[in-house]
Amino acid sequence: MYTFMKVLSWIICHLPDGARRTLGHFLGWFFWTFVPKKRKKLAQQQILDCGITDDPEKAMAIAKASSCRFGPMIIEVLSYPVYTKEILDEKITWHGKEYLDELKESGEGAVFMASHAGNWELLGAVLAMNGYPLISVAQQQDSHSADTFINEYRAMMKQHVTYKTGIRDMVRFLQEGHYIGLLMDQDPGYTGILVKLFGRDTLTADGPAKMAGIKNYPIISTFIHEDRPYHHVIDVLPPIRPYTSDHRLSREEKDRIVYETTQALNDRLEARIRQYPEDWFWLHNRWKWTKRYKEKVANGEMAAKR
Repeated sequence: MYTFMKVLSWIICHLPDGARRTLGHFLGWFFWTFVPKKRKKLAQQQILDCGITDDPEKAMAIAKASSCRFGPMIIEVLSYPVYTKEILDEKITWHGKEYLDELKESGEGAVFMASHAGNWELLGAVLAMNGYPLISVAQQQDSHSADTFINEYRAMMKQHVTYKTGIRDMVRFLQEGHYIGLLMDQDPGYTGILVKLFGRDTLTADGPAKMAGIKNYPIISTFIHEDRPYHHVIDVLPPIRPYTSDHRLSREEKDRIVYETTQALNDRLEARIRQYPEDWFWLHNRWKWTKRYKEKVANGEMAAKR
């Protein structure tokens, strides 16, 4: 796999822009063709359940667009060897960049709320190439060759990668003024807490809120959207700080703040998805463990959590 991806990357890097776009659209169509029908129906139903649309045909069109975008995404990642900061600057329009510049000037660490909306790989690359000290927290893959390839290409973009098991490393990085990128839009299983997403109780990762709460680090929400072929807009929202006072907090107060902060982040995510529904990863079964959890609570097998 590693050798194949390197050869494919070399070919793509030597193609003209028009050919890259064509290949990206083909790869997206190819990917959608092989998505199981059951998974397509799941994506369609989640879009309907979230109230994005009440038209099943439109919901399926959104699911298809959401999946087909992986073609152009892959092309951009495989193009990293020829991407310089100057090239990336031409491909990006910023909104809210002043929040990042103020944070960088302060030297303070921060937690970045990341999501599978838009080209999240490119977002991380742009942030790192612009000198923001981003640490990407990744899920270790089963395939060693896939891990080696993606981490090598992230390193080309000056990203540092750590895995979910490296909590001590993450704390150290924060103390040193780095930014920890944590994905929080996937189903975390029973480890999450229940907050609202699209009006539905949803088990949600509270890692960003807890990590930021260590020393009241700011949480930065960043989103990326492709507004035209291979040109993107990055939106940086005002930072959120979990704590507003310096007095010693009780366990109950800390739990409440983690809940409220996680809810605020979900609200931001929901607003973004409603704005650009085709940008989110609808093929992921977002409420799988929430449904299982509710069944266990109803059967008395688990205590209800907030």
